[in-house]
Amino acid sequence: MKKLINFYNQLEAHLLVCSLIFTVILVFFQVILRYVFSSSLSWSEELARYIFIWQIWLGTSVAQRDNSHVRIEALGGSEESRRKTMLRIAADVIWLAFCLLLVKYGFELVASIYTRGLISAAMRMPMYLVYLSLPVSQLAVSLRIIGELWRTVKEYRNGAAEPVEGGGEA
Repeated sequence: MKKLINFYNQLEAHLLVCSLIFTVILVFFQVILRYVFSSSLSWSEELARYIFIWQIWLGTSVAQRDNSHVRIEALGGSEESRRKTMLRIAADVIWLAFCLLLVKYGFELVASIYTRGLISAAMRMPMYLVYLSLPVSQLAVSLRIIGELWRTVKEYRNGAAEPVEGGGEA
């Protein structure tokens, strides 16, 4: 299982880095074409935007893995650590429920867009491919949260007071 998780982590990182490099090159050439040659590619801005949307949504999974989502730490240092762990578990369960709602309604949105046959203006690409980024990414985040919850509950039951830091892994 560890090999599969490591493979997914590496795949995710490589996809994000490669897509960022591709987007920068695409936008750079578009600027050169527009301002040096007074010409432009009609599809390049649209493609860059859609890749950027995928990058953002996939980045939420990386943020979950690294435990770097914005959080409000309402727990002071005076709280006992087992109580902090219980509150962390409760917060993660709420976060998981929210992500699962995004998965559910995201797939419903994708199905609706697929049924309508919506396509992009410049590239004539099916729009459901863009909207698919929401449920796919939130499914990955949900799997990471489940992994983190599993480890936190296991440590809590074994008597370890502090939850595992570093986020969940898919």
